[in-house]
Amino acid sequence: MDAPPSTSERTRELAELRSRAYGPDADIDRDADALARLIELEELALGNAAVSSAAPVVTEAGDTVTEAGDRAAAAETALAEVNQRGRRVPVWAYVAVAAVIGLGAGLAAPALTSPHPVTTLRPVPFADGVELDFRMYGIPAESPVRYQPFHGLDVWSATTDEGSVCVVVTTGAGEWMAAGCAPEPLTATADISFSPGMRQIEGLELSDGSVVRFILRGEVMEVWIAETDEAA
Repeated sequence: MDAPPSTSERTRELAELRSRAYGPDADIDRDADALARLIELEELALGNAAVSSAAPVVTEAGDTVTEAGDRAAAAETALAEVNQRGRRVPVWAYVAVAAVIGLGAGLAAPALTSPHPVTTLRPVPFADGVELDFRMYGIPAESPVRYQPFHGLDVWSATTDEGSVCVVVTTGAGEWMAAGCAPEPLTATADISFSPGMRQIEGLELSDGSVVRFILRGEVMEVWIAETDEAA
């Protein structure tokens, strides 16, 4: 029994068949066996792309892309160039390009739609010497840090005597809204859960059961919002 072709041999064969399909002397549309082999090799290449390109890449601009997405763009561009040169492109070529584009989009979509905070708050100086006394909320913490306000709410963090990190959210008048503490390696969070009759938050009209979560990560405070479906 003959040994199966190596990866390098398949790559070379695919290149030759692509030349017969897209090159200046394209003739593959008159060779059914060669066309079938090209489609087979293209499917194998797509399968390898799915394995090697599953991990998203984040660019310096914050865009999320995949190698499969790059290949999809390249394939679409190549097809356009062939059309501009006036060559007839067989129908199967459009199908192959559509498959590549679909693969790239399918791999990139989860990364592009992954959850993310609505905003991040950075530390700010205390206004007019105002400093939150965590002990009034039953938290033996000192050296509080104040963050940028969020919809009229004041956001704070501090470390307890035992080493836990706490997050406290209050109204502008200093009334408690939420608090939470956690020792390492856990992350300190504080949740505001919306319920009937609760105090309104300026500019936030969320349905009952929705949650606004404050998470301290390093030097910034992340703000996450999970809203329930009112129609549910």
